Amino acid sequence: MASKKRRSGRGKTPRQGISGNPQRRAEQLAQRQPATVAEQDLSTLRQLAYSLAGGTEPSPWWEESHQRILTAARALTWPSRLVDLETQAGRIVGDEFYERLNDESSGMHPSQWLGALAEETGAELRASVADGTGDWRQLWALLCGLALTVPPGDNDNETAQLAREAFPDIKDPFETVLAEVEQAAQLPAVHGLAADFALWADGPRPAGDPLVAQDAYGTRFLLVAPFAYDGKAPDHWYAWDVDSCWLLTVVGAGVFGSAQEALTEWQHAVGPSAAGAMLSPAAPELTAQLLAPALEAGPMSDTLTGFEPRELLREYYRLRRRASALVPAADAAAANEVSPEDDDLSPVREAFLDWYKARHDAVPPDAADIVDVILQEWGPPRPVEDSRYACSPHRIELAARVIRDAYQTDYANAALRLLPEWTQWCIEQNGLTGNMAGDLAARSRAAALTESIHLVDEATYAPPAAQDEPPFRRQE
Repeated sequence: MASKKRRSGRGKTPRQGISGNPQRRAEQLAQRQPATVAEQDLSTLRQLAYSLAGGTEPSPWWEESHQRILTAARALTWPSRLVDLETQAGRIVGDEFYERLNDESSGMHPSQWLGALAEETGAELRASVADGTGDWRQLWALLCGLALTVPPGDNDNETAQLAREAFPDIKDPFETVLAEVEQAAQLPAVHGLAADFALWADGPRPAGDPLVAQDAYGTRFLLVAPFAYDGKAPDHWYAWDVDSCWLLTVVGAGVFGSAQEALTEWQHAVGPSAAGAMLSPAAPELTAQLLAPALEAGPMSDTLTGFEPRELLREYYRLRRRASALVPAADAAAANEVSPEDDDLSPVREAFLDWYKARHDAVPPDAADIVDVILQEWGPPRPVEDSRYACSPHRIELAARVIRDAYQTDYANAALRLLPEWTQWCIEQNGLTGNMAGDLAARSRAAALTESIHLVDEATYAPPAAQDEPPFRRQE
């Protein structure tokens, strides 16, 4: 996409005061210190590298946040069934995570915050055993819940290895929590329980092949897989709800008693477009592609929008742990590979232009460029399955939103005007026709028409306002 078509610097305003972001804070403080330019540059670059490697300084509110979790853990009766123990730990941690994400303006570094929580839990567990306060069992249960749900780091990643060598003080949360479990297991009071923990410390493993369902629009997917702690009969099923309207995003996840139970809940969450969806075997390639966002490791995997619902944050760590258990490393690597065919959008563009010409007898001279604008923002760069032509109202609205904000006025408005034609072509390509799909297609046409008349006025242009509704688990 030619850069001249895109806006530059629109909607960006400088932050005031001292930032909570480590990189920005380092830049601001360096500007206020009486240091040489070279010293400023070196300090800023080091802070930037430290942040990109996953490092962060503990925020003042972390200790109080961790204490709220420990207090909640002490007050609960912990279940003996392992999956229920996981769920209870995730609920306590996720509820605090949700509150802090929405209340704290800085310092929400999920991985390091969790690693520090594991260390605090281990320290208070040891103190409880030493003092004889009697609440060490609840703290041990919380620590085990963390050990079962914290996602592993990417130890084979070359960039991660270089980061550890450059900044050895940055702790991996997975290794941190396991070290705390091992240390607690040496305590005489804990030793009997710890012996049982050693049998399932690796967490639940896949106990069968995953299944997948897709809604009628082709943009929402349910992936569900059986798991067991003993490697035998399934103990439960874990499900991921994946939205592919723009970027692949896990918008919901959780434990279910059966695959059918997961499908029923997902159909209710997605709405009419999922009413007729059926589960079928999921190929390894599709499984890896759908779970690609959950398989990311490192600091960039902690990127949050701030709109995440409480229910999703309760599963924030476990959904990634289960994904890493389900998808072999080789499949995960293959899912991130992009072939030249994935980058070549010209066949799609030319097919649409031929269809357009047959309907209108002529094609505007700049039509190819305008189609490219839509193609660039039409769902994930690498379509999932046959979702290239998926045209849900959500996808249409997201594409229009990005086009308005990212492209110069002439290109943006031309692309918006073309959306109804593009949507109709997609409806015909993906088979969204007939009696059952008629209402769904009509909703897509209406969404495209609405977006096509909301053009950009350069004189009054402003970045998109905050969304009125969360983008997660939206019904279609």
